[in-house]
Amino acid sequence: MIELLLVGFFGACIGSFSSMLLYRLPEMRTNKSLTLSSPRSYCPHCQSSLNLWMLLPIFSFLIQKGKCLYCSQRINSSYLINELVHISIILLIALNVGINCIGFIYYLIFTIFYILFFLDLKHLFLPIYLNVSLILIGLLINVVFNIFTSYQEALLGLVAGFGSLWFINALFKIIKSKDGIGGGDFILLGGLGSIFGISSLGPIILLGSSFSILIYTLSDRTKREEIPLGSGLILGAIFFYLIQNIFI
Repeated sequence: MIELLLVGFFGACIGSFSSMLLYRLPEMRTNKSLTLSSPRSYCPHCQSSLNLWMLLPIFSFLIQKGKCLYCSQRINSSYLINELVHISIILLIALNVGINCIGFIYYLIFTIFYILFFLDLKHLFLPIYLNVSLILIGLLINVVFNIFTSYQEALLGLVAGFGSLWFINALFKIIKSKDGIGGGDFILLGGLGSIFGISSLGPIILLGSSFSILIYTLSDRTKREEIPLGSGLILGAIFFYLIQNIFI
């Protein structure tokens, strides 16, 4: 029981960290004075620096009743939701996979998926270092542990995933004289291929494209012309894994 409490608290902390990344990474593209470590965490409304206890996951939101103590503006509920989602997922992994190295790898992959999903959904932004980290993780875990597939399938999945979208975009660029798919999507699909193998790419692309179109259809199209393909591919990969390992 104590182990699960500690694991849940760790998940809440990572959820809080994810919230910080989701806020700062897009801002850092235009605000060069902003980094991941500087300045200290602050209220986005009044810019007041937050005390250490105000950064405590879950409890600080509840103690402050969802409002900043300095300016009384509402704290975005996404912070609390991120923490609750991470607690739920890490406990689910701990109970089904175990509190071990394999379980940590599952949770690490989920965390990267989570951050990339919302960055692409809200900002059409897929940081190359997070994408490349998926490739490295995929190759490492399948070479060392064979968690999802063989290392041969992982290598082929990396090459085919990246190459397929690159080729489609190259053809589009010849016809339309502009890019049709973002470069981050190439690397992301290569990363998904390195994790789940080359045989996963067909279902992931099919599911991912369907999810991307659905997201675009439900979004405010007056404010956006581009389709968040990366977000769709991540959902496609998650559903592919669930269908393959749970429902079949």
